[in-house]
Amino acid sequence: MREVPRSPSEYYIRFLISAQPAESEDDLNANEVMEALESLGLDGLSPSYIREVCRSMGPRPDPFVPNNSSDRSSREYLKLNKIFDMWHPNKGVREAQLILADHFLREKLEPMLLSSLPHTTIARKLRKYTSIALTAQGVTAFGHYFWNRKLLTQPQWMDYLQGMTYRNVYVQSLVTTQDIAQRHLPYVVGIQGPGGTFNSAEAAARMGQIAFRYALELEHRPATLDNTLALKSCMSVVEKADTIMRKSDVALRDVLRQFQKFRMKLDEAKVIDVHQLTDGNYSKSGEGTDAEDEEDF
Repeated sequence: MREVPRSPSEYYIRFLISAQPAESEDDLNANEVMEALESLGLDGLSPSYIREVCRSMGPRPDPFVPNNSSDRSSREYLKLNKIFDMWHPNKGVREAQLILADHFLREKLEPMLLSSLPHTTIARKLRKYTSIALTAQGVTAFGHYFWNRKLLTQPQWMDYLQGMTYRNVYVQSLVTTQDIAQRHLPYVVGIQGPGGTFNSAEAAARMGQIAFRYALELEHRPATLDNTLALKSCMSVVEKADTIMRKSDVALRDVLRQFQKFRMKLDEAKVIDVHQLTDGNYSKSGEGTDAEDEEDF
């Protein structure tokens, strides 16, 4: 086993290499492969790693026609490098390509692929976060080409996650120390600060803001099917967040805050001194006991 770092997107890197006209690592444009990976939020580690992957793929058949499934030598070469389905996409690969464009879904899918959950369970749990008709085949294809758990050993995964260029806050929480792991994730996504209590309404408000900013970003992208579906998902998140906010104590606090501006001003009560009410003898003591009154009887 190689001791050098590996990328979980190695099979997709092999596909990008096979799409270049270069026949050996000396002719390979590794920087072009790196740029293609970075544009998709994937990590190619370094040009030297790209060239090493190219060397491990072995010599290409002659002629090499990867888009012709009838060419036996080319077909066997692609299958040997486990990239045949990327050249001849099936339903699962097409679904994986849709997942790749949905960064909101990828944030949740990638850490789950590092668990022992079956792909059918992962697909079922994540369907509510996307408009993609998520299936186990799509999750499997995404894991194979873009986030392959089996390619890296556990130490390699730890090294990769700690230094990865594509920052996923959910994945990043996996490499925090145990004493702060429970509070790290809400903090980094802006839902709460360290040591605070979780508030679902504030979380909904935060997610609504994130979805709205992403929708503004999508507004400037080409009107493709993927971008339209992503925009639809953003609007769904905004609507759900608004519904939660309307039913929450956060909304009530805002109403009360408005009422405070128009609160009636009350003057302090004036206390009247008891001497003013009784001409000084407020107990009436001594009345009816003087000498003149005794002589009248």
